[in-house]
Amino acid sequence: MLEEVASGHPASVREIDAAVGRTPLVRLRAFEAKEGVEIYAKLESRNPGGSVKDRAALAMIRDGEARGLVGPHRTLLDATSGNTGIAYAMLAAPRGLHVRLCVPANITPERTRLLGAYGADLVFTDAMEGSDGAIREARRLYERDPDAYFYPDQYGNHANWRAHFNSTAPELIEQTGGRLTHFVAGLGTSGTFTGTARRLRDWHPATRLVSVQPDSPLHGVEGLKHMASAIVPAIYDPALADDALEIATEDAHALTRRLAREAGLFVGPSSGAALAGCLEVARTLDRGVIVTIFPDGGDRYLSEPFWSAPALALSHESESAIRAHAAEAYPHECCGALIGRGGAVAQALRLGNISDAGRARRFLVSPADYQRAEATADFADAELLGFYHSHPNHPAVPSAFDLQHAWPNLSYVIVSVSKPATASAETGALRSWRLRHDRTAFDEENVSTSCQ
Repeated sequence: MLEEVASGHPASVREIDAAVGRTPLVRLRAFEAKEGVEIYAKLESRNPGGSVKDRAALAMIRDGEARGLVGPHRTLLDATSGNTGIAYAMLAAPRGLHVRLCVPANITPERTRLLGAYGADLVFTDAMEGSDGAIREARRLYERDPDAYFYPDQYGNHANWRAHFNSTAPELIEQTGGRLTHFVAGLGTSGTFTGTARRLRDWHPATRLVSVQPDSPLHGVEGLKHMASAIVPAIYDPALADDALEIATEDAHALTRRLAREAGLFVGPSSGAALAGCLEVARTLDRGVIVTIFPDGGDRYLSEPFWSAPALALSHESESAIRAHAAEAYPHECCGALIGRGGAVAQALRLGNISDAGRARRFLVSPADYQRAEATADFADAELLGFYHSHPNHPAVPSAFDLQHAWPNLSYVIVSVSKPATASAETGALRSWRLRHDRTAFDEENVSTSCQ
């Protein structure tokens, strides 16, 4: 439980505030590969608002109340990818506060409905800009009329990380009986990692602190930030982590499915990313007690396709070939054919991109190359399962041009690729799509890769 709330609030406020924190810690025995290396996860979905963000939201609202910034005359305004906004709205309801939230337009329908159920006013921002676009819009609204808003700014508010310094870390120490040796957590606002890590370091300086973030700016792990390409939160301290791990979207999704099916833990994809980090740490140890945070539950992502069994399976060789082709072709789109049988891709056959209208944003396969792909499949006693191509500096999502030039009944694998200023091109998220029979839209299909 977080520190005692101010007695001046009515009982309805005191009771909901008091329910935040003291979440359970569970052991992940199904994922422990070595005797002597234990892995535990703190289930933050058990908070009243359903996520770890209840802790930070409560701390920031209380801080605003203490400074006289919160009241019915001001609207609570902030940028969020969903969970902090839900926490704000839940805590604001019994306080009689109005909430306005800037959110990326591609947050899950479940989060949108939850926010609406709590009565929050939503301002949707460009999905391509992710949480950074939401941050910019919140700042613009606040600067235009600062007297109308209480703007906690979760990305720069020190009450965010202090909530975890004062509650999450002491709970972990108590729940592990002081045996904790490694702490692993994902980076979004960075508040959970920063506050918990600072308290653990004060408690026992030898505790190993490990941060987790997506391996690409064009990732698919909602709630986490790729720090090298994002607006870096003011509360983020890059020197705090002993190790900084980068996790592929596909690994996070695969482990999220496994947690539900093998451990009975229905959690969101950022939990899968956190577990991926734990498994990397565990591989280096002979003994240890690794603890991580599972930020929220899977119910907020039920509309996402990654829950289903994979419809397309890429061999290690074909996945590597696709990613290598994408990196080599950058800044242009690459393209190729997927050859295999029964949804299992055995070969990624390179084809030429004949587009004459800007190969950086589109691809076309010539009739001769299409025939060559079919002939290659026939020779191998296989099928032409579909095509792959890259999206330089864009997410792995079909474009309007892709919609106009795709064929139904085929799989279309898209891999995002970007190039940091001082490095070679790097591939990111890899996703697969199928065109509807009426050619009105693509539906995402699940794809398993060699890491799964």
